[in-house]
Amino acid sequence: MRMVSLVASLGRVIEDTLRPLVPPDRPLAIVDFPNYPNVGDSAIYLGQLACLRALGLRAPRFICDLATYDRHALAGAVRSGTILLTGGGSLGDLWAPAQACREDIVRNFPGNRIVQLPQSVHFRSAAALRQARSVFDAHPDLTLLLRDARSLDTARNEFRARSLLCPDMAFALGPLRRPAPATRDIVWLARSDQESASPVPDAAQGLRTDWLDEPLSPLLRLNYFLMGATRRPGLARWSRPLLRRTYSPLARQRLTRGLRILSGGEVVITDRLHGHILALLLGIPNVILDNSYGKLSSFHEAWTAAADDVHFAASPADALRIATAIAVAGRTSTARGERP
Repeated sequence: MRMVSLVASLGRVIEDTLRPLVPPDRPLAIVDFPNYPNVGDSAIYLGQLACLRALGLRAPRFICDLATYDRHALAGAVRSGTILLTGGGSLGDLWAPAQACREDIVRNFPGNRIVQLPQSVHFRSAAALRQARSVFDAHPDLTLLLRDARSLDTARNEFRARSLLCPDMAFALGPLRRPAPATRDIVWLARSDQESASPVPDAAQGLRTDWLDEPLSPLLRLNYFLMGATRRPGLARWSRPLLRRTYSPLARQRLTRGLRILSGGEVVITDRLHGHILALLLGIPNVILDNSYGKLSSFHEAWTAAADDVHFAASPADALRIATAIAVAGRTSTARGERP
């Protein structure tokens, strides 16, 4: 299947899944803005906003990140409305602060509809799973959207909440324009955190990059200043609304940085789920490797296995071989005047 057709179809699935879950006549809140450099989470956040616009829903009345989450501020803003929990790969005990915030909201807002936007699920600890189950099962109107069949099975086996399969929210962005031409054959976007499972071969170290570092731009400086102000007595009332106004521009800035990284290669190798997704949105051939708990393989099986120019590799050496062959074939077709 052509990448453009796949992206469009997954966007429709997202809209059809969310439409009956978010009442148009109630206030909305989004909790867990990704206020950190990871490009993929910024793509998710911007996709969430794009989906709400496509559905004709009102703008969220309240948005916060984990550091500035305030239960009383959320309650005052959303009242009897719907609380959306940002999607990603944090449902479980790998990323403890996000899970703690999620459980606090589910526990303390029993009268609100809560929709967990598409997540991957992974618990290492049976105790952490039991705690999540006790919190989730007590809520009368909680919906969990899951990005892959493995996560869906876990949710349906472990939790009483309504659980539905839904693509990652970044697909709601639709096709993206490549911001710059490629400067080399291969970009290897490799995880450098606890989810990494595929070390880059020594022969390919020069191709390796990640997107967890960002320059200290004026916008980021302003964001940091306002975050600090929210923690000072008497300043939170005026600083919180200003901080929220930095969220979308900062997410777009981070997304642009990531798109430039990926666009540097004719082919992308990655063990980052959003390296794969954003390469799809850009129309860049990509070779994917699994992360530490099978997130990419499960997602690929659910949604992108039929995509042209997407290949799953069993090992880093296999990924390099496949990507090199794709790049060589692209150069050959270009030299012949053919479309790559």
